Amino acid sequence: MTEMYDTENTDQGDTSSEEAKFDWQGHRGCRGLLPENTIPAFLRALSYPQVTTLELDVLISRDDVVIVSHEPWMNPEICLSPAGDKLGSERINLRELTAAEIAAYDCGQLPHPRFPEQAKRPAHKPTLLAVFAAVAAFCRQQNRPPPRYNIELKYEPELDPRFVPDRQTFVRLVLNDVNTWGHPDLVTLQCFDPPVLAVIRDAAPSITLAYLDEHPGDLAKKMNDLGFVPPIYSPYEIHVDEKLIKEATALGMKVIPWTVNTTDRMRELVALGVAGIITDYPDRIPTR
Repeated sequence: MTEMYDTENTDQGDTSSEEAKFDWQGHRGCRGLLPENTIPAFLRALSYPQVTTLELDVLISRDDVVIVSHEPWMNPEICLSPAGDKLGSERINLRELTAAEIAAYDCGQLPHPRFPEQAKRPAHKPTLLAVFAAVAAFCRQQNRPPPRYNIELKYEPELDPRFVPDRQTFVRLVLNDVNTWGHPDLVTLQCFDPPVLAVIRDAAPSITLAYLDEHPGDLAKKMNDLGFVPPIYSPYEIHVDEKLIKEATALGMKVIPWTVNTTDRMRELVALGVAGIITDYPDRIPTR
């Protein structure tokens, strides 16, 4: 097979010890401890000094505001109506609501059946810019270095056009917020949809990219199809073994798996040579 891809330029400036640190990422903030993708969860994750990166998901509202949310609708498992009522089975589409309307829904007070340790509190789906601002203020107050952000664009072709804008519009809106904030050097953009990664690279070639992959296999072909090699490969953790890490490393990619929620598995993956770990439970990060 003729390899048509090239290696992504990973020179982000200073590549000294800080960037070489192991990258512990708080998944959706700290979903195991506080409501996911909310400002309280991001700030709680940063109370753990090992956490270097906040992982989060973004979608787009009716008024083209970048919203932090995993689903493109109000998830009835975790969200209540503006009146405080439980939601029915109908999907309430974020793309059909303004940012102000989205903020009226509470997504923090329902007990999460899969995360019994999660503390409940009022919380809403914030804008990406609001997260940047809240985290910056927290870090100043705590005299803490700012974290990196690992931002997943929740684009899926089958959701377009009802639930998400087209790829180019989605990428443009996210990059606008990143540039408005002013620290693209602290941002990684990730997606399960390879064409979105290609759009990002064309629009912002210096930004760090991560290739999300739920079903690893034939990694070289995937990179050949993509046309370039992003610096980070982010597979589902159950598939990570020595063979996969060797394959990714040979292509010049760091491996940062998701979502690792037991201390024993964290230790196993560290021993295998991953560059970072995404977890719902930063309180379970091993101290040694």
